[in-house]
Amino acid sequence: MTFTLHILLWILASVVAAPMLVLFIQCLLGLLPAKRRSGSDTNTPCVAVLVPAHNEENVIPATLDSLNNALPEGGKVIVVADNCSDQTASIARDHGATVIERHDTVNRGKGFALAAGLASMESSPPDVVIIVDADCTVTPTTLTDLAKTAQHTRRPVQGVYLLHPPDTKNTKAVVSAFAFMVKNQARPRGMDLLNLPIPLTGSGMAFPYDLIKNANLATGNIVEDLALGLELAEQGHGPILCDAARITGALPSAGVDAVTQRTRWEHGYLSTLLTKTPALLIKGVVKLRPSLIAVAIDLAVPPLSLLVMAALATLAATSVIGWWLNDYGPAALAACSLALAGIALILAWARYARASLPMSAALAIPGYILWKLPIYLKFVLGREKDWVRTGRDAAETNAGIAASPDNGTSDP
Repeated sequence: MTFTLHILLWILASVVAAPMLVLFIQCLLGLLPAKRRSGSDTNTPCVAVLVPAHNEENVIPATLDSLNNALPEGGKVIVVADNCSDQTASIARDHGATVIERHDTVNRGKGFALAAGLASMESSPPDVVIIVDADCTVTPTTLTDLAKTAQHTRRPVQGVYLLHPPDTKNTKAVVSAFAFMVKNQARPRGMDLLNLPIPLTGSGMAFPYDLIKNANLATGNIVEDLALGLELAEQGHGPILCDAARITGALPSAGVDAVTQRTRWEHGYLSTLLTKTPALLIKGVVKLRPSLIAVAIDLAVPPLSLLVMAALATLAATSVIGWWLNDYGPAALAACSLALAGIALILAWARYARASLPMSAALAIPGYILWKLPIYLKFVLGREKDWVRTGRDAAETNAGIAASPDNGTSDP
């Protein structure tokens, strides 16, 4: 019995230490300058920007203004007004966009809207399709950078998609934005520098048309972007990073909307982690594809809050039981892995968020983690499986968060 407990403690500590080590390596590599790819001098391909939208009248004007300002010559913006009951469609037309109105109350969600948009391109396909969410803005060069990179590499391309808190005095929102930055910028940069596929993060995604036209988009998957990136990686078309492209959105300002957004994404991510990680790992090993193994390892890193919770619980368990068994090795491993994760986050903060996230905001981290606890408990008791739109309010338009070439996240 005692021997079994020793083994179980080491297994527990190792299982938690592994994603901590991955996080540390990714963030450490993310300190290096981003990879620069050739192709910037080539002609800009024909571009279609696809914007899925559901009741976005408050935010879509600023989105379309930024897209029109960045749209390469000859490009077009296609807005899919999906089950809208507001003025989204008419506003999009007024801004010069091609509008597709879709009404299907059963098959709802971003994936179905994207499929409808792609279907509309069949008669006159572009070279590159870029997907931008209806509540985001882009820098003036983002669309061109994404399009040229996708055309040159013939790979899916993800820009740096960041969220900004609508109120910088809301420390919980500021911490959430930082966690989003670690996931969408620091970690992908580290993966990209190793020539490994990165996840698709939802907005600012570019695809050669021939690559995306047959993708299985019309699904109710609540993390459709993550699923698409994994599917393309399995097919040998792993997404790459375009660090020069910047896409900016706003976190929900209302508490209920913030919980809705986080619940949908985290439940979808955890479900995908549990179902896809083993399959990707096995396929990568059996078919001798290191890139798939790397995708599985990256996917196996849970959301930061859950990872910290698991690490603290593991440290407590291994310390107490280790004291009883007189075996402090597992506790030491848990403590070292937790320290590595802390160093990784400090490095990411220093590199990317020092200007936007004051050190005083760190005091809000424990409260932020506790705020997330009910989300994870709900996953165990009855996880979210259906698409639910995150609420917007009039005060939360993205007009005031338009991305700029220097938004505090670019290289110094």
